[in-house]
Amino acid sequence: MSSTNQIHETAKIHKNVRLGEYNRIGKNVLIEIVGNDPDAEVVIGDNNIINDNTRIFVYSSLNIGDWNVLHNDMLLMAEQEMKIGHNCWFGQNTILDAAGGLEIGNGVRVGMYSQIWTHVASGEQIEGCTLYAKRKTTIDDDVWLVGSCVVGSGLYLGKRSTALINSVITKDLEANRVYSGSPAKLMEKANFYKDVTLDKKFEMLNGWLQEFVSLNQDVQITLDEKRTKLSDSNSDVVFTTEEEDNAEKGYFLLHNKTFNKSNSELERRVYKFLYNNKARFLPA
Repeated sequence: MSSTNQIHETAKIHKNVRLGEYNRIGKNVLIEIVGNDPDAEVVIGDNNIINDNTRIFVYSSLNIGDWNVLHNDMLLMAEQEMKIGHNCWFGQNTILDAAGGLEIGNGVRVGMYSQIWTHVASGEQIEGCTLYAKRKTTIDDDVWLVGSCVVGSGLYLGKRSTALINSVITKDLEANRVYSGSPAKLMEKANFYKDVTLDKKFEMLNGWLQEFVSLNQDVQITLDEKRTKLSDSNSDVVFTTEEEDNAEKGYFLLHNKTFNKSNSELERRVYKFLYNNKARFLPA
């Protein structure tokens, strides 16, 4: 494991876990590979935070991207494959179940005390109980489950769909729509997104970057019509609206929301400042 990771002495991590760089793992975190599958694996990317007392049990495979936050006291059970993309946030005491398989996209936000299930099992099958199933659940990019939400098995939650607090989701959610209630129902007039032009995005981004520089006196900023460069004594970070097929490391491309990751200290500082709810990018 990389020496850039901060792992609390009480954390217990299985020796076969592949851990990237600049991750922070808190007190009493458990990441365990269990069962008899010789191909079971855990791959965790860069710049993730796994907070205190979170327990992760992997029977099959778990793959976590970059810049995710798993808050305190979470429970992850990867009986089948579980995938989590980049830039996701999970509140404390959230449960993620992958008994039937679970795929979570990029930028997904799941409020505290939520539960995402991929299986149901109750009475004895030998006695004729039919309440038994394992079905994959898929949560697309930028879905927001506000808090204390329950997601049933075998569902698809469309891109940018939102479920308000205490929603119980029993059916697929359409993209860009808002739901609430138990069971969750469509709120016809609710919409949390508006169209933003590329020029306006660059204008907003430059405002935040100038704010970042005002808070970090060791960083200089250079503003041009289509690109903004941040510099410290060790590295540069560039944000641009131009399309560049072979962008250098440390380049953030606004037109498609990707960046060519360098993992420099400056890049990690500025991205941490942006990614919570200002702007998030995907590693190219």
